[in-house]
Amino acid sequence: MSYSPKLQYFCERLEGLSVGLFRLEPQNQSSNITPQSIIRFTMPSNALVDVHSFAFHFNCQTNAGGGTVAVRLPNKIESLINRVEVSVGGVAVSAGANFYNVLAHAKAVVDGDYGDAGMGHPEIIPTAAVNNYVDGVNLTTAEAPVSTNGAAQFCVNKWCGFLGECEPRVIDTSLMGDVVVTIYLEQANLATTISDNITAANFITSAALGGVLPTYTLNNVYATIRCYSMANGVYDNMIAEQMSSTGSLEIGFKQYFSFRDTNTGSTRYTVASQSLDRVIVAHHNTPNPAGATLHPVLASGFNPIGSTAADRTLDLVKTKYIAPYFNFSEPAPAAGLACLFEHQLNGAKFPQYRATLEDMLQITRLSSHYEDKYNKDMGLLQYRANNCVNAIKLTLDAPNARYIQGLDTRSVSLNGYYYIYNMNANKTITLFCECTSSLIVSAGRQIAIVQ
Repeated sequence: MSYSPKLQYFCERLEGLSVGLFRLEPQNQSSNITPQSIIRFTMPSNALVDVHSFAFHFNCQTNAGGGTVAVRLPNKIESLINRVEVSVGGVAVSAGANFYNVLAHAKAVVDGDYGDAGMGHPEIIPTAAVNNYVDGVNLTTAEAPVSTNGAAQFCVNKWCGFLGECEPRVIDTSLMGDVVVTIYLEQANLATTISDNITAANFITSAALGGVLPTYTLNNVYATIRCYSMANGVYDNMIAEQMSSTGSLEIGFKQYFSFRDTNTGSTRYTVASQSLDRVIVAHHNTPNPAGATLHPVLASGFNPIGSTAADRTLDLVKTKYIAPYFNFSEPAPAAGLACLFEHQLNGAKFPQYRATLEDMLQITRLSSHYEDKYNKDMGLLQYRANNCVNAIKLTLDAPNARYIQGLDTRSVSLNGYYYIYNMNANKTITLFCECTSSLIVSAGRQIAIVQ
């Protein structure tokens, strides 16, 4: 019989443990990195690596391309990432879902925003008249967060997929060969927010840009990761015993498959996985990065900058701006009707009725991996106008990649449908299938993936 740790008074001893933090340089360039570039890192070899501790560091500067156009970084620094790939021993473990930045924003709605407020750029910095929260410096047209003391820098340290959701989180790279992380940056005009007038009055009512193309540049790029070593050989003996008894090691991890569609009433998707855990749907307000609406969106229920007692950012009760591509709004209903929603998984309806948006809000709360964080700082108006992301969960427990508990769709590939009824106009959606996959490591650095 085992007891809860809350009832245990004794402790066990792990001797000979040492901890180190290593800096990883990119395989290509580390400065003047432009949009749509590829950045690649290799984790330390022959080491016990804490995968979840992998962090991507950089300075970022925007450029208006000339004139007086003001360019701002979007909310959440993960917005600059289009895709993240991980390979082990030359085998693609996680090919990486397209629209990684959309996934990060959508999961922040469903599971609570788990990003780093200190180095994650959680809010859009509005005008030149306000000291920005990154380094306290007033911004002009461009956002160049490198203060006189050099303290300002961004960091992505919370990840969707293998880097942030593998179990166990500490892996022995001596058993599997090189572990390579490849980061694909997003295009320029998606990842910036623009105003042709940096005054408060015009911050969210930007006129045409006149062909001025914004962009951004990364500098001082590197990664960090935590590693362990154990001097007494206990870990090595444990691994040897496991390999001897089962012939392999299994590492579970979250995998995401993405689908982009203009929903005209239904969206069809297919996935073959040993464990389909959740389906997450984001409803776009601006469906593509080159859209005309490039200025920030003011979140519903918040006061604009310049109003009484609202001249600050990073204050959820005062003001909040959203990059247009990551503003998720409800579908427009036909006159006199309300939009209804329904999933079908191989013919089985979920829910078993056509749900209203309010119903989907409750279903999404029940589908959150962290129910206590869901809807904490979001009213119904903001959900409809800015955070219209819904989810259905097909597992029993909170996420743990050690347990395969979702819907097995390998023998008969899942035919999924997402229906929206009573729409007045088509709606662009991005749909993610969250699955649990397995990395199988056998003797001789043999690698296999079970999707």
